[in-house]
Amino acid sequence: MKERTKASLDLLYSISRELTAQLDLRDLLQRILRLTLEAVGAPAGSILVLDERGEVTEGAVAYGGRVHDHTGDQLRDTYEQGLAGWVVENREAVLIDDTLHDPRWLQKPEQQDEDETRSAISVPLIARDRVVGVLTLGRRKAGHFSAEDLALATSIADQAGIAVNNAHLYDVSQRQLRAMKALSETARAITSSLEVDEVLQRITEQTMKSLDVEAASLALIDEESGELIFKVASGRAADQVVGTRLEKDQGISGWVLQNEEALFVRDVQSDPRFFAEIDKRVAFETRVMACVPVQVRNKTIGVLEAINPSSGMLLPEHVDLLTGIARLAGTAIFHAQLFEQTQAARQRYASLFEDSIDTILITDLQGKVTDANRRAETFLGFTHEQLVSENIFSLHEAARDRLPEKLDQLDTSETISYDTHALSRTGRQLPVEVHVKRIQIGTISFLQWIMRDISERLALAELRTDLTSMIFHDLRSPIGNIISSLEVLQATLTGDDETIRSVLSIAMRSSRRASRLVESLLDLDRLETNRAVLNKTQASIGALAAEAVEEIHPTAEAKGQMLRMELPPRLPTLEMDVDMIRRVLINLLENAIKYTRGGDQITVRAGTRDGELLVSVADSGPGIPAEDLDKIFDKFTRVTKDDRPKGLGLGLAFCRMAVEAHGGSIWVESEEGQGSTFSFTLPQS
Repeated sequence: MKERTKASLDLLYSISRELTAQLDLRDLLQRILRLTLEAVGAPAGSILVLDERGEVTEGAVAYGGRVHDHTGDQLRDTYEQGLAGWVVENREAVLIDDTLHDPRWLQKPEQQDEDETRSAISVPLIARDRVVGVLTLGRRKAGHFSAEDLALATSIADQAGIAVNNAHLYDVSQRQLRAMKALSETARAITSSLEVDEVLQRITEQTMKSLDVEAASLALIDEESGELIFKVASGRAADQVVGTRLEKDQGISGWVLQNEEALFVRDVQSDPRFFAEIDKRVAFETRVMACVPVQVRNKTIGVLEAINPSSGMLLPEHVDLLTGIARLAGTAIFHAQLFEQTQAARQRYASLFEDSIDTILITDLQGKVTDANRRAETFLGFTHEQLVSENIFSLHEAARDRLPEKLDQLDTSETISYDTHALSRTGRQLPVEVHVKRIQIGTISFLQWIMRDISERLALAELRTDLTSMIFHDLRSPIGNIISSLEVLQATLTGDDETIRSVLSIAMRSSRRASRLVESLLDLDRLETNRAVLNKTQASIGALAAEAVEEIHPTAEAKGQMLRMELPPRLPTLEMDVDMIRRVLINLLENAIKYTRGGDQITVRAGTRDGELLVSVADSGPGIPAEDLDKIFDKFTRVTKDDRPKGLGLGLAFCRMAVEAHGGSIWVESEEGQGSTFSFTLPQS
């Protein structure tokens, strides 16, 4: 007995020394199994390794005089349904004299009677209070193992548990190191390009390499349809997979997309979520799959798949590695797409920039030219290289009063415009309309200067002015002759023929109206160019209002309109150009008559307010739309509704310029359907 005990101790010492020197997990498992089988005289056995989650990760099986490597998947049934699972759950060793009468032993129907294990020992491998594995020994003969064999196997298991745990930790650290290396290589590979298609291809290639799988594929969401489209694939049947579409809730990929979490499927063919049509179409069998979401800024944009590992098994850390690759992929795809969009925007901008018919100069925030289009070269007479070395202020006469003191103070939402002259290389002044705006190119701010050639516009305006002036001057003389002739005819007319007098009266009013129009147009031209000379005299606004009402009274009477004057008894006299202000009043009254319905009333009011004389003309016409109120006094502007009378839009423009030339102001208050009130003020001193 003592000799056997000594032999056992020597054996345990020898086993302990051998096990502690081994860190390769697979070699260690084979050595543990071989030494234990020799120690207890068993021809068959197995050893399983469990991870922190209690799942089988490695294993070895001995039979037929040899030790064979087995994966965790191959031994999973034995562990989950057989004796090993019971040992782990109860954390105790067990000896079975006859497996045929013990329900804890997994009976395999396909085994032949002569191959059946009849007696067995199974002991847990425990390290740091955690079951790290299970050691099971067996013989075909019932009742073969003794209590001493169980004790010896338990002692060996105690030694082996620590060794297995150390080897497992070492193996995990090595796998983590390989995963980090794989992630590093993947990051370098997929970030070394900004071409979207190339980035996608590199993602699947690195997935295959890092996880050692038979195939890998990447599907992205189609923004329009919401479907998953396989954009790229590597490995078996890759060309046939690319372009395949799945509904967003279809297949394992659809499940991952919907739930936004990684999924590892050990037996794909039996998983109800699996969509088998793709396998049938491409003549491929998917057995094991890991699928993870690809996300960008917390938004899932697609899924990454790793299919059929060469080892037949994917470990949890492999799924973690795939998740890491997917994170890198999301970032790389986002950057590549952003770069592609930026490049497309740059190309569109460059096309617009180069093909523009306007001169475009780009400067930094200090005004130094950094770029110029072809039109700038031809318009200003400089080469591109010469323009880039210039300052924007040496190329045109800037309106300093319109620009901020420092150009970098210009806001991105603001565009400053002004008319000025550009300076060509020969010193020639070129009339231009300048538009300045701050723009962003990438992360850097620049200023865009658009110089529009307005020489033709100015020439046309000058031609129009000259033509208008010529026409007006040519009309002035004959109209004056007509008025003089009518006055002579009226003075020499004898008899009481009312028809003739009525016709003469109409002719006189029309002639005077034509004369006023010509005078207003001439004054308008002079007022616009600051060439008007006001012939001011002391006059009463009441008298002018009465003259204006008397002048247009026949026209109002013909339309059945009533003219009403509300003037205080004593109004101060003012120094004014009497003819010009009279024409302002007549224009406002004629405007009111034009828009007021027959039978309605037009009212002229006057008074003083804050040291100014206030005059207003109110009508009951259709009113003016709110959007037209700000521009009603602009030249050639009129309300253009179909049911309104038409005009040239010059009368109110003349009124504004005439009043402002006297230092006053003019405005209108109106609501649609409620009439309008035109008011103007004149200073009393």
